[in-house]
This record gives sequence, C-alpha cells and structure tokens, in this order.
Amino acid sequence: MSYKEATNRRKFLTKAGATAGLVGLTVTAGCFGAGDDEEEDEDGGADVEATDPDELGEQLPTYQFLNNAQSYNPPRHDAINLMADQFGEIGLDMEVEVLEWGTLFNRVDVEYDYDFSTWHTFFTIDPVLELNSTMYSENTDPGEGNFAGYENPDADDLMDQYLEEPDADTRIELIHDLQRTLMEDLPQMPVVDMPFLAVYNNEEVDNWEADLPLGFNSYWTMINLEMQGGEDTLKGYWPEALDTMNVLGHNDENKHTYNFSVMYDSIVRLDNEGEINTDVSLATDYERVDATTMEYTIRDHTFHDGEPLTVEDVAFSYNYISENEVPVYSVQSNFIDEAEVVDDSTVRIHMPDDNPLGPFNLLVGTQIPILPEHRWADRDEPSQVNVQEPVGSGPLQFDYWDQGAELGLERFDDHFAPVDFEQRFWRIIPETSTVWENLRNGDLNYEPFGRIDRQLDENRDEDQISVESLPATSFWHCTPNQRSDGLDDPEVRKAAFNAVPRSAIVDQILFGVPEPGFNVVTEAFGPLHTDDVPRYEEGVDVAIERLQDAGYGYDEDGMLHFLAE
Repeated sequence: MSYKEATNRRKFLTKAGATAGLVGLTVTAGCFGAGDDEEEDEDGGADVEATDPDELGEQLPTYQFLNNAQSYNPPRHDAINLMADQFGEIGLDMEVEVLEWGTLFNRVDVEYDYDFSTWHTFFTIDPVLELNSTMYSENTDPGEGNFAGYENPDADDLMDQYLEEPDADTRIELIHDLQRTLMEDLPQMPVVDMPFLAVYNNEEVDNWEADLPLGFNSYWTMINLEMQGGEDTLKGYWPEALDTMNVLGHNDENKHTYNFSVMYDSIVRLDNEGEINTDVSLATDYERVDATTMEYTIRDHTFHDGEPLTVEDVAFSYNYISENEVPVYSVQSNFIDEAEVVDDSTVRIHMPDDNPLGPFNLLVGTQIPILPEHRWADRDEPSQVNVQEPVGSGPLQFDYWDQGAELGLERFDDHFAPVDFEQRFWRIIPETSTVWENLRNGDLNYEPFGRIDRQLDENRDEDQISVESLPATSFWHCTPNQRSDGLDDPEVRKAAFNAVPRSAIVDQILFGVPEPGFNVVTEAFGPLHTDDVPRYEEGVDVAIERLQDAGYGYDEDGMLHFLAE
C-alpha cells in the first residue's frame, strides 16, 4: 500500500466512522499535519519550499512500515498509521504493510526485512540484558537480536563494563552513560511508556502483586493471588495461539514467558521489591565464592512427573543450555563456563575467567529454567525439539494444549510456593469486544495482555472490573532499520522522532493512560533510569528544519532528497 493509498483509505474510513482510534482525532497544523477540516495533500510530502533542482541528489527510498492487523491490537495499528502519515509529512515516501503478528515479528526479528517497526518492547529484570541483545554490534546477523542494525563500539564498551562490574553504584553510572549514548544516536525511538496493568473480575480473583520483570503476570503474582467467591480457576486469554511448548524453543515473546515462568523453576526468584527471596526460590541459600563462582544450596523438590529434582539436574540445565548455544538464552550463556555438583545439595556455577558477571543472580540465576535431565539428555538441537507435554517443576504444570484454541495448566500440589487456584487456562480470543464481554460475565476473570484500548476505557468503571496500574519496564518503540539507505543517518532518525506525535497517541489513541516516551530505560527501573538524556521536541516543522540543517533537500512535491555530491 502506497502512502497516497493509505492516506486516502484512512480519510474514507474516518468519514465512514470505521476506525477504532482515529475517529475524531484532532491534530495541530504545523505539528501533526493538517487538521480535520483541512484538505490533506493526497500525494504526501512536506509543506516546504523546494530546493534548487541542481542541488538535489537521489530521493530517499520508499520505506515500509510494518503494521499489525487492527483486530490484533487496534490502538497500535492506528498509532502506526498515524506515525506513517507524519513521516510522509516530513517528505518520506511511506508504505504501510499490515501483517499477522507472527509474520510481522519474524520479518523484523529474524529476517530483518523491514524499514520501520513498532511493538511493545519486552524489557525484563535488567535493561542491559535486553539491550545487549538488541543493540550490541556483534548481534547484527539475521536472528541474533539486533534487528535495528545498530553498531557503536562505545555503547558496546559500556554494556560490557556494566555486565562485568560487581559494584552496584558503578553499574548505575555506566547505565546512565549508556542511556545518553543511545538517546543521542537514537537507534530506537521510545514512543510511549506503557504501564503494567492488572485488569480482572474482582468477584473471582484479587490481591494482584506485580514484580519488576513480568509485572502482573509474574511468578510472584501467581503465587500471591487470592481467589474469591469459591472460584478455583484463573481464566485468561491471548489474542493469538502459542506456537510451541518447548521452553528452549520460544522466541522470548511474553505470551510464552508468562507461561514458562510458572511451569519451570529457576535457581532464584525475585519478590515484588525486586529482591532475591529464597522462601520462593529453588535455592535456599547462595554465596559468591569468588569473582567468577556462584554457589547454591538446592532444596528437596520434585519434577511434575514425580522424579526428584537434584543438583545434577541443575548442573545439567546450565551446561546443556550453554553447550548447545540455545538462542533464547544466548546472552546468559556468555556468562556460563561450567556448572558442577559439589555434594548432594550444593551446585557451583563457574563464569569464564575473562568474562565475570556482576549481577549474576539477577541476569542469569533468575532466567535459566531447570530441566529434568532424564527427559532432555538425549535431545539434540534443543531449540528445535517438538515438545507436546512439557515437564518442569514450577507451581503450575501442563494439563492440555489445544493449539490454536486453548492452553490449560493445573496446580502442582507438591510445590514449595503453591498457588491458590486449581487450574489456569488461556483461551485464544482475537477480538477485544469478546474479551470484555467474557470478563463482565465471569467466563474470563483476568486479562493477561493489559491492553489499553477503547474497550478498557468503556469498561473500567464497571463494579466487577478492577484495573490497577504501575510503571512498567517496557515501552512502545519505533525502530528504523539502519541497514536501509538514509536510516543509517542519526539525523534522519532524530527527524522521524520529532515527527512522531507522542502526545496525540497518548491522549487520543491510548485514552491518556500511559506517558509519552523519552528514554529507552523507563522509570520503573528506579536508580538505573536517568532523566538526563537528550530530549526531542514534537513537531513536523522541527523535523523538517533538522533535515535541512543536516544537508537534505526537497523537490517540488515535498519529497526528501539527498543533496547532490
């Protein structure tokens, strides 16, 4: 779809009252493009005096902005369309391609076949854990994580120092410098800071406690929930099917992480204050023996199939994941040299001598799932294994999986941190209106997605519906592919960020719930976050001025060109 076709289609839909988030959306001339009562330039392009044709070089290429289907995430669908419109207003030739979510994610994260992408980032326990995957210069080959194509040795060095530094205060200084570096280069634009949301039927379930990595869908949340009114089932949904039951084969999307985090134990777990809590951890005690060695005391426990969980299983899990270079745990594997059994209750994890990790418990100990050796030892290429009935040791165990329809888990009664409900299911429901009907009548009793949309705005005052909100670690991003000609220039990326109407997206598409984004590390990370980063004013005029100052020119149609050499 060309920019012109997309613009005409959205004009028609707006007049017909067919769009969910753009109907009635007002914008300010000179900041967000033409107002509702003004005619838009059907050909797109900037409203700017043309450059002398003799000074113009090649026009910047046509850029593809990948968009999810409106039924999958209506607000984000509309926000992407709006951003594409605004990029057209600064002279970029834009095409919007709507894709099913799995195809879109693969195009961006695996194939790197895109120009602009937007989705909800999934930062977890520590921001550098994610940035080391998505922004590290050595991870730019297809499928390795750096889908932006960003390369900066200075940023690499800051991430390396942070991960090696044992002193927490020094790590804070390093990550503040990293934020300033990334926001100066702007390889990824933080559009909106999305909050953690707990949306639930308070007549059936209560006591929602969030933790830092997974918000209201965490292990800590699940073991602290309190069922109400005699209800014994936690009933949720997801807009699309899970595509694997292999804990080593998923692509780190939150729909998988939310399930595997309660099906598998890790050595240590966090409480809702972000602190290691041995009462709810597999390890009852731990010690840093030296700069590169961690030692853990493992409690008596069993797997879901009744086999004992031993220190041999713990050592096997770390060695197996590291030796097989499992992609989803590639960052953690860099800090695992060898795991060894010390005695019947003690295991040691050795880091490479030349690659110690300061926050080892946080970035590795909470992340690596403990596998039953008797089920995995003979499996080659673990990330490719077809697992139909997974066996872990977490508080919830596998019950059934009707792929494309529903996933069912049930309580593991022998767990040391049990849940209050008997069962939990996720039903696949693409349409948000159906979700809210089910929440009101009790067919569902919680909304794992925490989606901000018109349905939330219309239903949050219902007596039986409660909505709780906390600052979250993640945000909506807009990421330009720096492999694309022109997008490798920081000034073009900065101009695009100037053109992103963050305030309008918050106020008129997201109902004023979140805050406009300004940093790739959000306030939820506490002292790791800093406000002292480069800020970018919103406005098409600001973007155009930036591009002209950077040496770009415009033709008579308002389209952006490189200047002639």
